[in-house]
Amino acid sequence: MSDQAPLVYLIYGIPGSGRRDVLFDLIDGGLEGKEQVLYFHPEGEATSPFDEQLEALDTVSIVNWKLSDASLVHDQIDAAPEKIIFLAPGNSDPADAAEAIKSWTDLNNCQIGRIITVVHCAFLSENSAAKAWFDACIHFSDVVLLNRREGVNNKWVKDFEVGYRKQFSPARFLMVKKGRVANPLEVLEPEARRLSLYFDELIPIEDDEFEDDEQPQDTKPDKYIERRESGQRAYPVPDIKQQL
Repeated sequence: MSDQAPLVYLIYGIPGSGRRDVLFDLIDGGLEGKEQVLYFHPEGEATSPFDEQLEALDTVSIVNWKLSDASLVHDQIDAAPEKIIFLAPGNSDPADAAEAIKSWTDLNNCQIGRIITVVHCAFLSENSAAKAWFDACIHFSDVVLLNRREGVNNKWVKDFEVGYRKQFSPARFLMVKKGRVANPLEVLEPEARRLSLYFDELIPIEDDEFEDDEQPQDTKPDKYIERRESGQRAYPVPDIKQQL
């Protein structure tokens, strides 16, 4: 690792949503000079035309990784990166990925840059049952990139964003055109705009300082991360594999 704490990015999205197109664009257009990038590629992910382009970048080192429950398992790291980018497995539980990345980031003294969700609009517009999975991804995300909009009604795209606005989501919703975003620097800017406070450093508060019904949101467990005594999630995310 480099002397300065690397910024960590996590990208959510289903297979075929154009995550690696976007990833290449962010690295190629959003990073200055020779910033070294450590790219964690999910083990077993189907190949993409952009895999070769990512491998060809001399500033990028690629490491395979996988989720084991809510833990992160990866190959050996032989790099000193300034940016670290995790591509979440496209069929994984977003809460498991969030928990694994936070644990790894804390253990390695890194800092969260941003969490990004790439939305496959054509898929979601035809598979409304998958929305609960995207809800969980967007709950953790600072930026939501609307991709694969070919053949999708503009009203659907607008209503999709407005729905989250009505839920007071602070995330930025941006369009992807031909695998590119208008301003990669804007996407990578390490400014927290996520609804979840799970990745933030919070000031500890004494347990008895508030009544249960008065407890501030920033002292409560994240709804997707919280577990019951049984070890099961209190608010489980539907398995996206059933929709793919």
